[in-house]
Amino acid sequence: MRKIDYLSLDGHSLLTFITVLEEMSVSRAAERLDVTQSAVSHTLTKLRLALGDPLFVRSGRGISATAQAHALREPVRKLLDDLKTLTDNRVFDPSMGVLEFTIAANAFQRDLIFPDFLRDLNEEGVTARFQFVASGIPSTALLRNARCDMILTPWPPEGNDIFAVRLFDMQMVCFYDAGVRKPPKSWDEFRNSPYIETRFADNATSLTQLTTIDHSQLSKPRVSVSNFGALAAFMKGTDLITAEADLMARGPLQGFAASPLPFKTNPLVMYLVWHRRDHTDPAHQWMRERIKSRAVEVRQAAG
Repeated sequence: MRKIDYLSLDGHSLLTFITVLEEMSVSRAAERLDVTQSAVSHTLTKLRLALGDPLFVRSGRGISATAQAHALREPVRKLLDDLKTLTDNRVFDPSMGVLEFTIAANAFQRDLIFPDFLRDLNEEGVTARFQFVASGIPSTALLRNARCDMILTPWPPEGNDIFAVRLFDMQMVCFYDAGVRKPPKSWDEFRNSPYIETRFADNATSLTQLTTIDHSQLSKPRVSVSNFGALAAFMKGTDLITAEADLMARGPLQGFAASPLPFKTNPLVMYLVWHRRDHTDPAHQWMRERIKSRAVEVRQAAG
């Protein structure tokens, strides 16, 4: 039996393997890793020789993972996590080098926190590069598969390897065009009013957070849009209403009137969520604290 050359393995090669396994595409893996496709292919060739397995084989126009590749997913992921912890006791200076983070967040929380936050970092001489991806109703896979470093969401995924901290509370309110209509004053008025909803890719809607009402009594939405930024264009000059977080008055629903909903509601809580692998990383800890501080400033400024 051929002896496996385990010393030829390295962290970059293992990360390439995991990325190809998650993307099931050499081209998408190369784009995600910011390397060329030939670099990914070369790394896979080295891994095949070291592990004595083809790992990925052609299947139609794509590729399929071998049984050995699937079996290696969790051991390799754990090894990468363990390697990362070796650097967690280093002295951290945010002004040295470039900080890079991938943040999963919907447009509302992204625009609420990060534009001013990035300007603050620039003024402090901290160079940070952010990539933002849509979160929808996020799953644990976003963090477990290292598709992002943090999530900002009112719907934190749960798991024994997932950490979450409360950033701020928001109230759900009714937004409307005051030049056209008045706000609904009762449950009956609300449920019979024409409304616009935001419906995410996973089919959850902006009304999901209204857990105190009977959703079966609502009329069908007049309009459904895929993101909060589309609400204003449809609401302006119409009698449409929408139920959204009060802080949207500082963002996509700026200029619209807002009124308390005519029934009891629970606060909408925004969370910052991350994976265990990053919990003790100094750069990650520093960034989390800065995001938490910025979130406090946003809530206080809104009153």
